[in-house]
Amino acid sequence: MQRIAIVNPYSAGSHAQWASGLALSLPGAAASAGVDLEVEVHSLPGRHWKWRMHAASLTLVERMESDGAFSRGIDIFIVTDMLDVGQFRAALPRGHRDKPIVLYFHENQLTFPSHPDSPPKDWDRHYAFMNVTGALLADQVWFNSEYHRRLFLEALPAFLSVFPSPRPEGADERIRSKSTVIPIGIEKDVLDAGARGKGNVFGDGPPVVAWNHRWEYDKGPDGFLHCIDAAVAAGCEFRLAMMGQAFDRIPPAFEALRKRHADRIVLWGYLKTREEYVESLRSCDIALVTAHHDFFGISVLEAAAAGLHLLAPRALAYPEHFGSDRLHPREELQSAFVEVLKSTPIRSVFSVAHHGWSFVAQRAWNALHSA
Repeated sequence: MQRIAIVNPYSAGSHAQWASGLALSLPGAAASAGVDLEVEVHSLPGRHWKWRMHAASLTLVERMESDGAFSRGIDIFIVTDMLDVGQFRAALPRGHRDKPIVLYFHENQLTFPSHPDSPPKDWDRHYAFMNVTGALLADQVWFNSEYHRRLFLEALPAFLSVFPSPRPEGADERIRSKSTVIPIGIEKDVLDAGARGKGNVFGDGPPVVAWNHRWEYDKGPDGFLHCIDAAVAAGCEFRLAMMGQAFDRIPPAFEALRKRHADRIVLWGYLKTREEYVESLRSCDIALVTAHHDFFGISVLEAAAAGLHLLAPRALAYPEHFGSDRLHPREELQSAFVEVLKSTPIRSVFSVAHHGWSFVAQRAWNALHSA
């Protein structure tokens, strides 16, 4: 019997989805190799991300000890970028400090874009350096996309050059040599939803345009608003389904959208259950994506899996998922949106089945045993 512990200090959104999906799917991949595997998940709620990076290692090790996790034995730890890897290894009890640690990057603080209200000059390099040291100290480093992996490794030399000597030597190549890409799996419910065809939550009427991302600046709400304004000016008929989670600071574009286009809105706000979300998503027609940051793009993949006609920029991680020929130059998104609305939106033929959890778990299992 082998045991893997997934240690997830920030259990929210795609972080929680990843941990749950991997824990459920890895034993099947192990069984195909004739290995009996148990996977445990140890997590903390997804809030206070800076404090999680500072102290989650200590808290989680204490809780694992209380739960008896170490007495059951753990062969491999898979942790996330919200964990201080060095602190975690030091906090482990004797007998577990030499066990392999895999660091999974959902995101990273080195190349995450600055918030408009936090100018680059005020950037705190400390959290980015914690990600760098974590990658150097881990036995394997997994990124959720090749785009993410490349961005991180390319940024490393310039980032480290601002620190006084001596600095870690050859950090980019050392991390590159033990890194691989393991995507986040797409849940079966949304894959099944796409196979069932379009839903009817919103009834008959003009096509429904979906927003199913976080309500934050990096998902491009200003660009989305400009596209909506342009489509209205062009005389297009459509409706709006605004899904996704909002936080304390909501970009002004959302309130502007609500005021200008209230008569087109058929859904506004976060849906409390996964079932409501999936059914609403498959009842939409078009996924208009204007994000200027996405290390992976789980919401975009879910929209494609649900069968929506995808309009997304030829940028970020999206070409890995869909191929460049199915995407648009960012400056042409607005005109492409108007053109689609003036024709009949075609249900997507994109296949994202290779992102299903069984495929992802097999890739993860192979990576764990590649050395």
